[in-house]
Amino acid sequence: MNISLDTLSRLSANRTYYLSDEGTIEKTGLLQWFKCVTGLGDGRAKAQRLAQAVKQSLLASAGIANDATLNSDIERFNGATYSLSGSSLSGIANRFKTAHSEAINKNELHREAYAIAEEAADAEIATWKKDERVVNDPNKPESLGYVRKIALYSVQHIMLEAAEKPDLLKNREALKRKMRTCMFRTIDAINAAEIAQRQRSGLGFPKSRVNGKSEMGFARFEFDELHFRAVLAALITKDGPVKMADFVLRLSIYQEDILQERKDALLDTPLEPPSVPGSGLVFAESAPKKYKAMEDSEWHRVSAE
Repeated sequence: MNISLDTLSRLSANRTYYLSDEGTIEKTGLLQWFKCVTGLGDGRAKAQRLAQAVKQSLLASAGIANDATLNSDIERFNGATYSLSGSSLSGIANRFKTAHSEAINKNELHREAYAIAEEAADAEIATWKKDERVVNDPNKPESLGYVRKIALYSVQHIMLEAAEKPDLLKNREALKRKMRTCMFRTIDAINAAEIAQRQRSGLGFPKSRVNGKSEMGFARFEFDELHFRAVLAALITKDGPVKMADFVLRLSIYQEDILQERKDALLDTPLEPPSVPGSGLVFAESAPKKYKAMEDSEWHRVSAE
């Protein structure tokens, strides 16, 4: 069975467990018991790895990076020569749950909101492909993958709101509609930037032929990691996606020739997945500062000569 707060809480007190090669928690059988007793094979290592897997699973359930009490509980298993008892593991899980009940509940609500956001993103992208709002080249699926990420980051503020106000999750369809509306505004802003690029070529994004029956008269953005990050840096604010006119203006600082010179500022800035609360905003506040700092740096002056 998979390792989670729920499964750990329900382990049999009179059984022992280890971590399988597939990363699941398994009851100790005769072979695993023999390996632990004799020290042969990887039996003891599997038991010790289970302790670390339990620690990471519990921390993830609360959305936190560290906990002193949990560290102390897990350290008891360092160098263990036996499989871990169900009573010990369930006790650790229950103590952690009691200590972090509020964070665990909020994190679970956020996961539920994220699942709804994924449904909204898939529905919107299906419409965008049909309406030729995005590059839909079957030979370059990665661009569409980045569009999906942008859609998910664009509604992170709504996910956070849902985690704070659980009543919003009681009406999944209403919440999904709200997310889809926000995602639609996001693709509208991106499309406006594409039109602006045609009218004044300053943005310099990679161009690709529109995939579809008709030509729109301008090229859609074709995304790779660098250009996806440039759009994200220009898009996200603490209140969600920036307004269309402001987005086009903010994106204009990432002109292609300069973007390539300063690409490390965006590529080296940490960016957690859209499932991590607030990760898009953290990136959007950090990356432009690094990008701007390169303007007067010794590195930039030398590279520009």
